[in-house]
Parts: sequence; C-alpha cells; structure tokens
Amino acid sequence: MMTLMDRTMRTALTALIVMAALGTGAPHALAYDGYVAPLTEIPFANTTMTGARSLGMGGVAMATADDGSAMLTNPAALARLRRVELSGGFAFDGVGSSGEALGSEYETDITSTSLSALRFAYPFPTFRGSLVVGIGFERVYGLDADFLATYDDSLTWYEPSADEDMTDTWRQTEDLLSNGDMYAGTLAAAFDASENVSIGAAVSIVGGTYERTFLYTARDEFDVSPDYETYQLEIDSEADVAGVGFKLGALFYLTDQLAAGATVALPTTLTFSGTETERQATTGEEEYDETFVTNFEDRLTLPFTFGVGASWSPLDLVIVGCDYSYTNWSEMEYEGRVYLGDQAERRDAYEATHDLNVGIEVTVPEMPVRVRGGYMTRPVSYRGLTVDEDRAYWTVGAGILIDTVLAIDVAWLSAAYERSAEDYAYTEAVDETALVIEAAYRF
Repeated sequence: MMTLMDRTMRTALTALIVMAALGTGAPHALAYDGYVAPLTEIPFANTTMTGARSLGMGGVAMATADDGSAMLTNPAALARLRRVELSGGFAFDGVGSSGEALGSEYETDITSTSLSALRFAYPFPTFRGSLVVGIGFERVYGLDADFLATYDDSLTWYEPSADEDMTDTWRQTEDLLSNGDMYAGTLAAAFDASENVSIGAAVSIVGGTYERTFLYTARDEFDVSPDYETYQLEIDSEADVAGVGFKLGALFYLTDQLAAGATVALPTTLTFSGTETERQATTGEEEYDETFVTNFEDRLTLPFTFGVGASWSPLDLVIVGCDYSYTNWSEMEYEGRVYLGDQAERRDAYEATHDLNVGIEVTVPEMPVRVRGGYMTRPVSYRGLTVDEDRAYWTVGAGILIDTVLAIDVAWLSAAYERSAEDYAYTEAVDETALVIEAAYRF
C-alpha cells in the first residue's frame, strides 16, 4: 500500500516491474533488481507525543497528568482540574538518518515546526467531587520523512536490438519523500465516581493529509546498453486521511502519596482517500513515457492499546511516575490495494510492542520552578528489517509558574535506533530530537 507503508523487498523485486511487465503495452521492459529504500514502520504506529510536562518526565502521564493534556493520555485525570484552563504550544522536531546501501553511504536530515496543541478545559461547579469537560486540538502524527541513496547494482532488462534479456551493473538512485500532518480534535469529560476513583472518556476526530513520492532512476553510466540511457519510475500518492478514535481512562487514589491509572484506546479506523500517479519513462534509442492515474480509498484499522501507570510522592516536593503500554501491531487490519501480500504476511511484518515510561519531577524549594527528567522505550513495531538497537528516549524538562495563573513548560527529548538488512548490505542509524514549549493560563 504505497500511501501507507513501504513495500517489502520481496514484493519490490516483483511488483516494480516496468514497461510491458506492468501491462502497459510497451514493447520492452526493464526489471528492477535492487530495492534498498528503508522499509520503515508505518508512521501511524508511532504517535506524536504532546504535553510538555509529561514529555519532560519521560512521557509519564497515566497517573501524573494534572492539565489539559490528559485528554489524550488519561482522560480521567481531567477530574484533577479545579480552575478553567487554556493551554497550547509548539513543537520543533528533527529526524536524521544515515547509513549505507550496497556500499554507498547516504545521509538525510529533516526538521519541522508545528502547532503541537491547543486545549480548553472547564471544571463545572459541583456540590461534591469533580466534573470537568475539555476540548482540544493536537498534532498526533508527523508524517515527514526523507531518504536518498545512490548505488551501483545489477539490473535485468530486455534489449530490443539484441532480442534477448541482459543483466549488468547500472548506476541507481532511490529517493523516498513523504510529508504531512494529522491532528485530532478531541472532546473529553471526567468525573469523580467516588472519593478515590475518577472516570474519564475521550472521542477524537482525526484528520489530515499524507503525501508520498518514490522516485527510482537507473542510468547506464557503464555503457552496457545500446538501446537505453536512463529509466525512471515515479510514484506520487496524495491522500486525505480521516478517522475516529475513542479512549477510556480511570484514576485511583490508593493513598495520600500513591495513585494508579489505567487506559484503553479502542481500535481506530483511518480512511485514506486519494490519487496515485505512476510515471515510467526511458531515454535513448528506445524511448517511452507513460503516466497512469489511480483513485483509491484504503482503510487501515489500528489495534487496541492498553496502559497502566502509577505515581508516588514520597515527599511533598517530589513526584515519581511509571507507565506501561501494550499494543499488538500484528492485529492491524487493512482493506485496499494489496502490495504487501495477504493478511498473514502483513501480520508477520509487525509485532507487539511494550512501551515503558519512567520519570521524576522535583519542585525547587521556595521557588515556582519544577525540574524534570525521564526515560522511555518506544520499540519499532516493524520487523521487516533487523532491529540492532531499538528506539529509546532520554528527556529533560522544566516548568515555571508566573503570578499563580500562567504556567510555562519546556521539554527536550532525544532518541536513537539502528537497523540493518544483510542481503542488501544495508544499515540505518536514526536520531530523533524534539523541543516542545507549552503555556497554560488558569482562570
């Protein structure tokens, strides 16, 4: 499914057959024999994280959230709000990728700046307990990616002048570029079911755009073909994405110092409606240029995610938190054009992930300042490549309260992971960084 995920190596070797092999009616064909662009997990298996306070503490939130960001992390924690809150912020993201493909080194870097969140929460006056309603607009998926590699590898093609198949080394370039953002408009509510239990729920309308371009060029720089100079395959996909998600949460106050949280995110179906344009062209004695346009509507259903968390305050000025989440990504369901084989093959390409978050927050004595730090694991769910070092983040953050009504929070996080594919002499090292700045005004 070109609009959702990269093709596997096996599929690419057979599916990216050009010219006559694709049934275009052209009298000759080149066979693509070396797909090395990184086969990454679909971007929808890696939710963008928001909430500067939570991020500064390693993403801990299920039992520690105390602001509007609880709408997406644990809606039950909204019940903690006692004042009307208006909050929002910006995120500055960077992803760097470097490695080697078939003996050729590559390096790319991409950055983005975006509105990360805008939230409003209103606690209704009650005689007992708490009732809070919130509405938010948050960036939940960042879809920007960039890859460019040039290498020499064998290519098999049909040579019209010789009336035979030939195989030799050509200079090949692969350029894979995607971009887009998806936001969730969320309506959430929470209430105190009893003195020690809060319950919450959230519904999110997810929407955005996803654009993806795959450009493959083969150049006869070693003069092995009298009929061809270059071959180019370009596939452009543009899609509008929409879906609805639901999340339920609970918060339990076990003691004055200890709290526990639990959440479940229900399966979310994302619908991709768009157009895919494929262009194939050759230059040389044999010239060919043809464009094919396909309209599509694909559906991807993301699986359940279950989470539990705890917070502990051993001292008045210290909060320690820990969260755990489980998602079985092999349970994703797909309806649409099949580029990744049958359902069983797609299940084998993904596995369950166990995310762990730990963090701490310390309030500076006699100052309106809180400092934070944390660590979190977010394993790569796609196993089409060998994961040599899985993804993990280190985070730091700080917050300051101004005139008791304005809170400003900053978080910085950094992650890295490494992957490889022995058959293609392929290695990949990815570094991710993000800076999130948020402000909250409490009436």
